[in-house]
Parts: sequence; C-alpha cells; structure tokens
Amino acid sequence: MGQPASKYTETGSRYYQLANRDMVYLKSILEAYEGLNTMSTIDGKRGIVRVSFPLCFAGDIEALMHEIAKEIVITEVTQEGEPCSKP
Repeated sequence: MGQPASKYTETGSRYYQLANRDMVYLKSILEAYEGLNTMSTIDGKRGIVRVSFPLCFAGDIEALMHEIAKEIVITEVTQEGEPCSKP
C-alpha cells in the first residue's frame, strides 16, 4: 500500500480572473515565492488563471492574493469563470 498523503503533498487550487495586462505581473510576484505555488493560464482571452498550492499554504496564498488585490483588480472565480460566493 502507498503512503498516506501528507499536508505537504496534498494540493489545492483557486481560480482568478484579471486583466490580461496584469497576468505577467501576477506571475512574476507568485514566482518570487518559490515552492509556494504554481500559476497556470486557463483562459488567456478571459484572463482566468489557476493558482495551485500545497494545502498547508492555503492561508498564505489567501493572504498574498488579498494583498495583490490592493494593486490590481483580481477576482476569485470558478474554473468556468463564474463568480465565487464566499461562505
């Protein structure tokens, strides 16, 4: 049997929508936090990206994205680009 997943190997993803002109800016900031996350473009025309991260860093990602939202317009969305409703 395989080993149980650890909090460092389980991953989560969040989707965000932003202006195309801000995608390179976001990617450069996220890449500066090496090992914290990866960003993938889901729909370049609509500006939808996926940020994937180890679950143990979920709080860090949320805080980082909150700070980035002070500089650019960025909205959390579903994978399909629909607005997320926060609990």
